[in-house]
Amino acid sequence: MIVADKKRIGLFYHRDSGGRAETTPSEYIAWAMRRARELNVEFDCETNAIERMIAQRQCRTENVFFDFDISGNQLSRPGLDALLAKAKNLALTASVFVFIVRRDRLSRPTDPVDAMNIEKEFGDNGITIVYTNRVCSPVAKGRRAKIEDSINSVVDFYRAGEERHDLAQKSLYSQANLAAGGFSVGGRAPYGFRRWLVAANGTPIRQLEDGERVRLSGHHVVPLPGPEDEIETIRRILTMLDTMRASHVARILNTEEVPSPNAGRFRTDGGVRHRVSGKWNQDTINGIARNPLLRGKLAYGRRSMGDQMRCGPNGPRELEDSDFGFGGKPKVILNPHVRETDAAASFDPIVDSVRHSDLLKKLDERSGTQKGKPRSRNPDQNPLGARVFDIKCTWPMYRVPCGKSFRYKCGLYQQTHAQQCNHNSVDGVTATKFALACLRQRILAPGLIEQIEANLRAMAKQDQQLNPNNEHRELVEIQNRISAIDSELELASHNLAKAKNDAQYDAMSIVFDQLTTKKAKLAKDVGTISKKLEAPADFEKDVDRVLESIRSLVDLADQPANLTLAKQLFDITNCKLFLGFERRQSGKRILDKVKGGVITFGNAQPPIEVYAGPTSRSAIKSPKVLNCSNRNDHSLRNVSRGDRIRTCDL
Repeated sequence: MIVADKKRIGLFYHRDSGGRAETTPSEYIAWAMRRARELNVEFDCETNAIERMIAQRQCRTENVFFDFDISGNQLSRPGLDALLAKAKNLALTASVFVFIVRRDRLSRPTDPVDAMNIEKEFGDNGITIVYTNRVCSPVAKGRRAKIEDSINSVVDFYRAGEERHDLAQKSLYSQANLAAGGFSVGGRAPYGFRRWLVAANGTPIRQLEDGERVRLSGHHVVPLPGPEDEIETIRRILTMLDTMRASHVARILNTEEVPSPNAGRFRTDGGVRHRVSGKWNQDTINGIARNPLLRGKLAYGRRSMGDQMRCGPNGPRELEDSDFGFGGKPKVILNPHVRETDAAASFDPIVDSVRHSDLLKKLDERSGTQKGKPRSRNPDQNPLGARVFDIKCTWPMYRVPCGKSFRYKCGLYQQTHAQQCNHNSVDGVTATKFALACLRQRILAPGLIEQIEANLRAMAKQDQQLNPNNEHRELVEIQNRISAIDSELELASHNLAKAKNDAQYDAMSIVFDQLTTKKAKLAKDVGTISKKLEAPADFEKDVDRVLESIRSLVDLADQPANLTLAKQLFDITNCKLFLGFERRQSGKRILDKVKGGVITFGNAQPPIEVYAGPTSRSAIKSPKVLNCSNRNDHSLRNVSRGDRIRTCDL
């Protein structure tokens, strides 16, 4: 329902999913301006500002809102959220019209009701949505929406969501056909390679820039070897991986400041564009080493991802239960090698295929059972991680899943496949509650807080007497260094005047600039120290804040269900738990149960010398690592063969 006596203000929204649309966003805005004039709506936007916004991929200007490269099934987006907030604010004093080209630009929902609720939120705030084929006016309070409008909304949003499913199926078939022909299936070329446009007969035409798209009949895109310096870096990485781990290789390259594959690039996460770190890491090193393009092969189907359809052995397949991870969200999975499509690339191998195959076997042996298992994305759910130890074998106990909960199990037992040590384990939640109870008891020990307060005040008084003198001496030292630099600057200026040629002048200028920069830094330090000397030190307040924090630990320790908070407390107090186990008869079974142990805080010495040797299975199988458990049983009938050390078990 439109109120005539209110000012009419127009806003524009568009979601650009990055597809190959025939119409540009600028043309959509031109449609919105024409439609606004027809409805007598005030909709102002500067063409230059809009073009700059699109080029820089910004999500909003004054009256225009965009979301770039965000899937339509995501209900919360930066541009859409900003649009809704501004529209609600304007609707208090004006009639607001939101121009959207089609309903599928507003959302491609999995459930049509989700998108209908977004439309309803606009309508409940008196906002009119204008599409190219219909106008959705707000429904007056106390009245119901027309049945035909609700049906149209359900049908449109259902069709929009179904198009995502059909598009996923078409894309998978298209990618499989391209991969079988040795062509690129999309995405940026891997490190050491570049995308090239080739004719139907395979003749290279030109190199494509990152993000450049070309639609030319009979032409395709293929990856070809890129700059020679990147190829040499790849060969060097493969050579180093023969004798060292990927993490060590990454540290060497970072120390030498070798540009990484993503150096200087940006990426978009959740609609937010940000610069990546540009550092090498072990995943990047392993990914480069395992790239089949190095031996002239183009592989497709190594991974499956997406929330609509996925690559299967016989073509696109529907999602299964195993495709969903923690929280019901789709996850990326590694497909068996039998599902991969291999095709010959359009260039000769750049490495020896036999040596590369041997290296891949070596990498597989190093990864062991951890290959394809990502690190935990929520380490806070592991409160006693690296803080629980088995007294018998001195090994750390690792977190493993146990139904809907978790427990800590002896690491030596797991790494040796039950050949060494016992099935020693403790319930994770129970161990966390016990450690919190001990921490609370320790804090409430008679006289402890009073003793801490006395020590803190003594330390504060000592610092109050020493710090001014130390800072004064430091200030004098810096001022003396500045005086010495002034002398050097005077000499450098004198030498600059005597320079005989440009080369001498440039060399002296570099020295002069270095001295100037050093002096400016020291002058800044002088200002910082001078402020500290002028400001009176309030040590009493610092002591009171520390004591208040210590007293608050008691209340925090009474929340055993909060594992994130428990982990923070254990990290602050350096809590460590050392457990001893004994074998007990339980019916027909013999179980390993906790017998006792020691808990330490702070810098307290552990009751045992904690194992600090190698933990990989290959190292444990070495005869140098002895069986320290002296177990006498011979039956492994009740041992679970599925137990493994897992880094992601949520």
